[in-house]
Amino acid sequence: MDTRELLLFRAARETGILDALVSDADTPAEVADSAGVTERAARLTVDALCDMGFLERVDDGVEPTNRMLGFITKTDVRSIGSLPHELDQLDALLALPETMESGDPPLLNADWTRNWLGARAAEDDASVRAAVTAAVRVCPDADDVLVLADGPGQHAVEFARRGFDVTLLDDPEVVDAIDPLLEHERVSLVAADPLDGVGESGEFDLVVYPRVAREYGPEDNRQLLSSARDALREDGMAVHLDAFRNGDPDAALAAEVLARTKAGDCYREETVGGWFSDTGFADVRAGDVPGTDLRFVAGRRRSIQ
Repeated sequence: MDTRELLLFRAARETGILDALVSDADTPAEVADSAGVTERAARLTVDALCDMGFLERVDDGVEPTNRMLGFITKTDVRSIGSLPHELDQLDALLALPETMESGDPPLLNADWTRNWLGARAAEDDASVRAAVTAAVRVCPDADDVLVLADGPGQHAVEFARRGFDVTLLDDPEVVDAIDPLLEHERVSLVAADPLDGVGESGEFDLVVYPRVAREYGPEDNRQLLSSARDALREDGMAVHLDAFRNGDPDAALAAEVLARTKAGDCYREETVGGWFSDTGFADVRAGDVPGTDLRFVAGRRRSIQ
């Protein structure tokens, strides 16, 4: 979407124009009255939303199309699409000057988690399959897999469909949102803080973190790997899948983590590899995830004497 269109859509959300359109307002005059904007603003915005395919003209008014579904209901995250999350990210980026001064990102809106899940659910399945293939090649003899903080669970589902016994652990709010989506998949859900892991169970052959490193600061990333070590059997593998900073510019990711997270970063893979070594992993290695912008860093659990 053109930046001007995205900003117009954000203004429509902020002023209440979208709320009016997805409730009972179907003419510019009714939109203007409901949202408290000028009739000119309502008319031009309605025309633009029709041009973009979010509204269609019916008789003397307009109705939302399926493209507007993500602003009408949040029940099934697969129906939300990527646009609501793009608007949430735009909010955070527009607040970036204040975040730079205070060090505190803005408060998340009530729909942020479901909008983020909707955006993740709308991503290309090919990149998920490539990431899972890369993880399997790291640990080809694995049977039991733990996936942490996987959003709507695409990686966990892909592992399960390949015959692995899969557990997906994420925050309670995320698990509540995705539970209906995964009820027919062979994935066990655990609602817990990813930093805590599943305790000292030692029952998994492979622990996978899809695009998780960027969300946390160094100490929390070490804690993630320490929890992974506790969850792994002897010689089990932990794998981080992420976009690491290795000479290729990624200003967009840097802007995102600065605007949205308290301590996240775009890390170099040798930095992540150092965390593996610090937390009791050996045979640390890195490599490409073909066909994607991701790479992996992995390590094997060893005993700490």
